Amino acid sequence: MKETTCCFSGYRPEKMPRDISPGRDSFRRMMASLRRECLRASEDGYTTFLSGMSRGFDLWAASVVLELQDHGLGIELWAAIAFHGMEQHWEPEWQKLYQYVLHRARHTFTCFDAYQRGCYTVRDRLLVEHSSRMICYYDGVPGGTEYTVNYAKHSGLDIYNLADRQPRLEGFPE
Repeated sequence: MKETTCCFSGYRPEKMPRDISPGRDSFRRMMASLRRECLRASEDGYTTFLSGMSRGFDLWAASVVLELQDHGLGIELWAAIAFHGMEQHWEPEWQKLYQYVLHRARHTFTCFDAYQRGCYTVRDRLLVEHSSRMICYYDGVPGGTEYTVNYAKHSGLDIYNLADRQPRLEGFPE
């Protein structure tokens, strides 16, 4: 199954570059790149997509998978949750998206019953160890995404970094 599984890694919204936020052209370009990479992965035989379910890139990526699924693409979303209730202190719009994605995911895995130190690292390692491809947004900012992308490189995953692939969309000025 690892050969047909793709995971996601990227920043929470506050760590994304300032110009990449919902409603901005750069955000639409990033989401279009994310759709293209998910479609490319599907064309390459990937059928399972793993999301770490954190605010920001993880949930945006999960919503793209569900959107493509709704359009008839034969792919599945699996949710890897660091700990039960991790969304409880988020803003309401993120909680709503989390619940929507969680209820639509084909499978869910929860690493810990409650928060404990290192739970996100355990979740990130699970994502990488069960995948052979990663779609990420990483532009050098230190933290969990950096760790996960480096672990994926060390583990030999094919990595498609959207921070390196921000093509211009037709109709959107630079």
